[in-house]
Amino acid sequence: MACHNYHEHELKPDNRRRPYRCDGCEEMGFGPRYACAEQCGYLLHEHCANTKDTLAHPFFPGCVFHFLRSGDPDRRCDACGGDINGFVYHCFDKGWDLHPCCANLETRIHVQAEEGNMTLFLREKETSKCCRCGKKQLNKSARSWMYVSGCKEYHFHVSCVKKDMVEHLEESFLGGEGATANGEDNESRDLEIKSLPRLQLARRRESVKKGRFAKLKKIVRIAISFIMAAFVGDPSVFVASLIVNLITNL
Repeated sequence: MACHNYHEHELKPDNRRRPYRCDGCEEMGFGPRYACAEQCGYLLHEHCANTKDTLAHPFFPGCVFHFLRSGDPDRRCDACGGDINGFVYHCFDKGWDLHPCCANLETRIHVQAEEGNMTLFLREKETSKCCRCGKKQLNKSARSWMYVSGCKEYHFHVSCVKKDMVEHLEESFLGGEGATANGEDNESRDLEIKSLPRLQLARRRESVKKGRFAKLKKIVRIAISFIMAAFVGDPSVFVASLIVNLITNL
């Protein structure tokens, strides 16, 4: 059993394979979480259940982020560009904000598959056009980190990967945007796994042959599943293996 400072009841690990909305950061989650032992419906990502008073991040040298239960109104995460609606890590000196799960994103993801290997590196700035949205920069008011392949052929805004993940979970599991994620009515949908909308990958150069590109797509699909797993609060191989089933149309 785990006891959390921000909830009146004890919390315990819950490994059900279903989506939920974290009551800490108010972001989507999938799979393992911490749940109220009294079954009041309170759920937390692992990162939100085990917060740190302060943390540092390599993209913000010299900055100290402090954990807050809520941030100022109309604030955006400086990793994914999403709204801050609950738990947040905030730098008082520079004004930076990070969702707990974004603050803990893997800086390097190494993928091993039958088709070959690939390493994705987390980058602070947009370095090229995103293979998902086709843009280098989303907009001037919001920033987004990028995952870039070691071969520099593939670039993904973390915000684009997160957006596809959240939209699919809300539509396929929860009945659309704004639906209640933690209600008992969704219990029967525990193991229902459908396909995400197709994540389009465009060959960056015509010199990339179709056969090689097809193999790389399969490797990237697995890598994206790890990115998604990190966003929903658990970057483990177990959760990634579940999420990879959601993107079979890649």
